Amino acid sequence: MDVILILIIVILIALLLHSYRKITTVINEKEQLIHARDAALEIANKVVNTQDSTDLYQYILESCLKLVPKAKFGSILMFNSDGLLAAKASVGFNLNEISKFRLKLEDVFLYIATGGKMDRTVIINRIENIIKKENIVTSGDQGFAIQSEISSPLYINGELVGVLCVDGDENDIFTEQDIYTLNYMSNQISIVINNQKLYSKILQLSRYDSMTQMLNRDSFEQAVEMLLKDPSKDAPNLHFILMDLDGLKAANDTYGHQFGDEILKGFSEIIQKYLNRNDLCGRCGGDEFAAVIQGDHLHVSHILEEARTDLMEFKGRFNNPDFIPSFSYGKASFIEGNGSLDELYKLADSRMYQTKKNKRL
Repeated sequence: MDVILILIIVILIALLLHSYRKITTVINEKEQLIHARDAALEIANKVVNTQDSTDLYQYILESCLKLVPKAKFGSILMFNSDGLLAAKASVGFNLNEISKFRLKLEDVFLYIATGGKMDRTVIINRIENIIKKENIVTSGDQGFAIQSEISSPLYINGELVGVLCVDGDENDIFTEQDIYTLNYMSNQISIVINNQKLYSKILQLSRYDSMTQMLNRDSFEQAVEMLLKDPSKDAPNLHFILMDLDGLKAANDTYGHQFGDEILKGFSEIIQKYLNRNDLCGRCGGDEFAAVIQGDHLHVSHILEEARTDLMEFKGRFNNPDFIPSFSYGKASFIEGNGSLDELYKLADSRMYQTKKNKRL
């Protein structure tokens, strides 16, 4: 009787332990899923606040590594213009090496593990058996230590754009729950990356003139206002310039708007050729442009005259020997404007139209 009782107690304890482990696993899985959803939401919010795609990819990768308990390394590989996979983000790798890393699709662990059917997230163990020597990237200062990986394909609108890789330094450490978590994250990441591209395009359209690729008026004026408030600016060597294409309205009326558009594009290419990265240039609307150029008075005048000569010699592109493109300009130094954008506009505008008046005399 005592033996039977003991046996029953042992069986009950075993059942309780099994139930406990099962309940614990379910709880852990739910917590991991909740964390994954929270991470996906934070990543989505990051799109709006991060203009640099590299920062976004790094944030995404670090978020994924936190969700997989045994993960120590990781990377996000995206196709470049040459059709090779390059690291957009990495954790735990030698930065100098991985920045130069380029990989053919067929050499990716996921491709090898799935026989080229890159349609799911998989666990890959014993990586040393499949890695090619030329594709080894050292991890940190400890040499190559990756033994296993969870790898997930990244698709946007049905097109494979990259691979999310989460790595460990031991074999058989990743679980089915890790697959579920990373599969969920890869789907969310694909949506986020697509949204980030769309957001960047919208931002580009909202800030830049679509024809000339210069800043539009609002964005240009915001940049100038910020520059005016900068206490470190060199006001005597900053010049505000207004430029107006001569005879563009008549050219549109005579030769058509397509001809006029070519003049606008040609002028924008030429003027930007003479600007350095600290200068600004924007299209204010129609045939009027504005710029902020750094340098002394003679330097700025020289740039503008060179640009005008280039534009006049550019007439062959417009395929009309009867029209010689040119532009008029007026300039005012920041020190003359006394910190006021309106004052800079007034000074430059009056001087530009005086130049136009003198041309007509």
